[in-house]
Amino acid sequence: MMRLITHQQHTAFGLRAIQRSCEVSTPLRLKSQSSTFGMKITRRELVGLVMGFSIASTSGLVMSLTQKKYLEIDRQRSLPFFVGWYDRIENIDVSSKVYPKGMRLIMPYIAKDVKPETIRAFLDRAKQVGMKVLLEIYRPLVESENISGVRNFIRTYKNHPAVYGWYLYDEPEVKKPIPLSPQLLIGLYQVIKQEDRSKPVAIVFADTRKIAPYIDALDILMWDWYPCHENEPEFHWVSGYRQDLYKVISLASTNNKKFYSVLQAYSDKTLKLSLPTQAEIRYMFYLSVCSGVDGILFYMHYLSTNSWNESSLYPMIKEFAKYIPAVIKGKNISGALKINSSDIQIKLFSIPNTKKYVTIAVNHSPIETNLTVNFDRRLAGKQVIANRSKITQLPNRQGFRTLLKPYEVLVCEIG
Repeated sequence: MMRLITHQQHTAFGLRAIQRSCEVSTPLRLKSQSSTFGMKITRRELVGLVMGFSIASTSGLVMSLTQKKYLEIDRQRSLPFFVGWYDRIENIDVSSKVYPKGMRLIMPYIAKDVKPETIRAFLDRAKQVGMKVLLEIYRPLVESENISGVRNFIRTYKNHPAVYGWYLYDEPEVKKPIPLSPQLLIGLYQVIKQEDRSKPVAIVFADTRKIAPYIDALDILMWDWYPCHENEPEFHWVSGYRQDLYKVISLASTNNKKFYSVLQAYSDKTLKLSLPTQAEIRYMFYLSVCSGVDGILFYMHYLSTNSWNESSLYPMIKEFAKYIPAVIKGKNISGALKINSSDIQIKLFSIPNTKKYVTIAVNHSPIETNLTVNFDRRLAGKQVIANRSKITQLPNRQGFRTLLKPYEVLVCEIG
């Protein structure tokens, strides 16, 4: 069953739509002859392999399918890889507060009564600290299809050094009372590109069933689902969330679009939304990373809490930030590892300009799982360094073993 909750219900200035609870669908089940294999397929061939994915294009991508709980798409990613926040344009100082925590991109909502000098002040402050801004196009201009107004907005801000890209609309497919039409947004996308071809255009969606018609209106496909609710067991949302993530990222890949995940980082008593536990946000984050996302934003800074940010979010961002060049630009040599459990997804990336590697292991199982990792000759004899005590290296440093809790993520260096 799916529950829909609008963002308009929990923002001061009428923002966006869908939130779904977690009692959804069955896990994605993909069959193969062996536990893991790689294959080159065309986009059209992908239709027959991935259930419910909307596909319509022709070039190839590399995929790996497993019998268990996860799907891998070996996407060609490039820097920059942004980690950042949603916030409001009125919070001019937010860049100064979150940049030192590892955040590098801000998407500020623009209220209907905002003044141009407020937008300029927000951008100037972002520039001072080095923050990039995904700038929302003033929403009444979009909704009224005010082409000249959109042109003027782009012309006004396109040369500001803090502006990374344009946020065209927020969940148009579920706008109340009537969704915004794909044709309207495709037309405005073309107008934006006439004025500024150098910056990407982003749209965020919530309903995975309704994204495909909008695909020609964007360069960055963003997707949100905030699954953590009060009085619900930890991780009760996993199977449906994982399935929808794979649908959307596959749609982005087959259409040569970048893909950003938008993760829950707030609670709301009225809507009975709870902050993710430390284990839940860590699983969400590294599930996205290992699935091939191009960026991750957290919703919503002004609705979050400093204590949760400091205890659960920012330490994870700090851990990941130093490995971004490896994950995005380093060579993926996951084949150098052999593991004993097909419920565990493991990635291995070379760290550029070093002889070291970073490995990310994600337990997709709801039970504790013993993990044994065996190295091939490329890694044999190398030391494993992890922020946990219960890692045992195998004899002659031929690998390591450890116990992973349900949905636990392990990040460690090898070298």
